[in-house]
Amino acid sequence: MTLAEVAESADLSLPYVSNLERGRGNPTIDALSAIAKALDLTLSDLIGDGGATEVDPLELLLADLPKSLETFSRSGNFLSVVARLASQHGEDESEMRRRLLVGMASAPRRSSGEPTSDDWRRLLDVYRVILAPE
Repeated sequence: MTLAEVAESADLSLPYVSNLERGRGNPTIDALSAIAKALDLTLSDLIGDGGATEVDPLELLLADLPKSLETFSRSGNFLSVVARLASQHGEDESEMRRRLLVGMASAPRRSSGEPTSDDWRRLLDVYRVILAPE
């Protein structure tokens, strides 16, 4: 199959599939599943081990963050809480950001609709209290 045929069959854009083929970007599980189906492969056959180490499930979670959480994670409020908690725990800001995003992305959410920035702010406040030094 050509790249264009795979993209069309998977209902993905040609530039997106092309970037994935070149190792650029972070595909969602849904995108990988669609590509595997287009190629008549299982998802595990598509991914394979490629000589790589095991896939970290947390990295998969982070690669598929809800759009509203991605946006919120760039807000001044989120970044200041990350900086404060990282400093209080003697931890790198990027690791603290990762920990918070994993927790927030895996937290239970409302049954319908995308969480709002207020929802994420309230959840961040909970993590701020939980992670505050004693």
